[in-house]
Amino acid sequence: MQALLALSLLTVLPGLGLATSLHPQGDRVQRWCAAPALGLAALAFAFGALVLLGLWSFWVAILVTVLLQAWGLLTLRRAPSPSVSERDAWFRAQRAQPRMWLGGLIALLALLPVLVADTPQGVDWVGFTALAHHLAERGAFVSASGHSWLYPPGLPAMLAFLAGITGLPLPSVGLAVGQFTLVALLLGMCSALDRHGAGGEGILAMMLAVGVFSKVLDSGWPTVLSLTLIPFNLGGLLEVDGPRSEKRLTLLLSAVASAFLHPVGALLLLLLLVADVASHGLAKGPLDRFRLDIGVLVGLVLLLVGVALLSQDVRLDAPFAEDGWQGGWPMLAYGSPLLFLAAWAGWRLRGYRESRLLVMWLLLTWGLSLVQLLPDGARGAALTNLGSGLYAMGMYAFHLPAVALVALWWSDSTALRGAEASPSFFVVEGDPCPARPVALGLVLVVVIGSLAATGAMARLWVHEETLALAPADIQVAEHLRTLSGEDVVYAEQAPWGEAMVIAGLNLTVGVDLGAHDGPTTLHERATQAVLTDDVGTLEDLGVKWAISSPLGALGWVLERSPWWENVHEVSGSRAWALREQPVDDFLGAAVLTEASCAGSCTMRPDPWVEQRWSDPHGLGSSRAVIDAPASSTLSFAWPDAVNDEPVLICLHIERIGPLASGAVDLGLWSADLAGPAGHDRLCGEGVPTGNLNVTLEGGEKPWLDPAGASGRSDRLVGADGLRLHALTLHLPAAKAST
Repeated sequence: MQALLALSLLTVLPGLGLATSLHPQGDRVQRWCAAPALGLAALAFAFGALVLLGLWSFWVAILVTVLLQAWGLLTLRRAPSPSVSERDAWFRAQRAQPRMWLGGLIALLALLPVLVADTPQGVDWVGFTALAHHLAERGAFVSASGHSWLYPPGLPAMLAFLAGITGLPLPSVGLAVGQFTLVALLLGMCSALDRHGAGGEGILAMMLAVGVFSKVLDSGWPTVLSLTLIPFNLGGLLEVDGPRSEKRLTLLLSAVASAFLHPVGALLLLLLLVADVASHGLAKGPLDRFRLDIGVLVGLVLLLVGVALLSQDVRLDAPFAEDGWQGGWPMLAYGSPLLFLAAWAGWRLRGYRESRLLVMWLLLTWGLSLVQLLPDGARGAALTNLGSGLYAMGMYAFHLPAVALVALWWSDSTALRGAEASPSFFVVEGDPCPARPVALGLVLVVVIGSLAATGAMARLWVHEETLALAPADIQVAEHLRTLSGEDVVYAEQAPWGEAMVIAGLNLTVGVDLGAHDGPTTLHERATQAVLTDDVGTLEDLGVKWAISSPLGALGWVLERSPWWENVHEVSGSRAWALREQPVDDFLGAAVLTEASCAGSCTMRPDPWVEQRWSDPHGLGSSRAVIDAPASSTLSFAWPDAVNDEPVLICLHIERIGPLASGAVDLGLWSADLAGPAGHDRLCGEGVPTGNLNVTLEGGEKPWLDPAGASGRSDRLVGADGLRLHALTLHLPAAKAST
């Protein structure tokens, strides 16, 4: 909440100043709705410029922030009273106030995660916060080990600055910035479309895309931030009045500023410019307007079919993540029902200049994205780089052209322009719009969908196993920082390994983000040495410590080695030290008899298996999952080294949702399963004989599993329960030391 308050105060004056100077005819509603997006873009651009110029420091950033606040205040004080045209006055008098308020309340729901969580969902935030840490620590995107990055600096610089002035952890600051950015984009579209009589409908139309709700779970913040300059420019280009050259120059400058945030925003702005030039050129050409509208419609349908059929293959089974966002069935699914309504709206509004611009922009956007559908070998360097720039959910999750089309059709108080310049009089329902029952039905769909999505998200935030970090990873990393100092620490090349830099550890890995350069051979050599117990190489590299997360495979690799000692552990997150002499205390891992997993137990895919670079225990890609409430008995094949003597038994588990009560027993050893959601490691001494008995109590609690939507799980709706990862056996501490 503190970061949200700081961000709101820092963006309001620059945002209002830009809104006032760039659109002096705007009223208070339009300016205040545009201010968050414009203020965010101004701050991020200024901070990014400091980084690129090599002038970044916390105090220089404060000076720039003060100057921006002073400029905004002076602009507001000197701003003349806006002159209101007949067109603007009619729009403001006909505002659908209930829809405006409803849209604003729905936009504020996007701030819910900031109030209920400290760590973002998704994995992308790890890279941005790591770069922000390096920036705050060294004034550049350079790690202690020599990694360096070329990446749009706007967002990492903003995170570093806000963390500096609030004293909050970077993940918490990132979550606040990401959600505030989403709200700013929603309000920005409201401001832009309110200039054309469809402000409230602008926010409600964005809610018609399923993908917009995923941004509450996904942390692709730079892509959303780079879109914040689009609404204002779109609102200006939809107006015929005023010099066209000035609007296009503003759009070009906005594209340059957006490039400091992410290439997606710059590309979309440039495509908007091309669409504006093309639509105006076609409107003045010899083509008959009817033939042009038919041509645009056919092109839209062909592209829609092409994107659907030419995805990963013609069977429409592109994965619902990563490349799936580039096209195919996933794009249609995440864009529904907005895309289909946009197609209908584009047809109903055919012949109007505003519709022609938006349809042309949509066609250009989709046409350019088709490079993603080419095989890797057929792209070449240029198209590959273009595809990297287009790779972003922001490109499709919002479909800003489609939003504008639907909003203009949805509202009954627009005044669109046809062949003539402007209507001489204005009237409600003067342009094509849905019947009142349809319009109210759409509002009802948005309200029900938003409430359902909010409920699903609130339920999801208690499922810490969906996070890119285990609950105790940062805690263990901070403890290891006091032990390792500036020594090199080995970690996995995975989100949970890369994020350890936030605690100040000097890692062998660097964030796999943007264009990066660094001592990659350090991690490669260290990895080979870890796998082969090559202690000499580890000592030559200066690697004396390691840190493992229960999400990864490193902990399983190190516990098998006689050279690594577990020096600190919390809930399965472990810190390790390289021993001077080997101690062989690992007896092996038990192998589950899958036939015993029946009834209340099922074998299901491990959601993180693709991120695990090693499988030392031979666990495979599936795990035994028990849905609560249940009682299950599992049998195992024991390692040859195990006999009838007591050993240290360690059960690696993952609670799917918080468990209030539950127990597990194996012979005379038993453990309590109650605890928060996420990974854990339960250890105790006992004789491994008989079967493993698991009892889970409580009622069945379904939850929406994002891993199911991304193809990492076999269920979209799951139930609270338990996932069993591994059962490892070790010599007791007393025997291991003898």
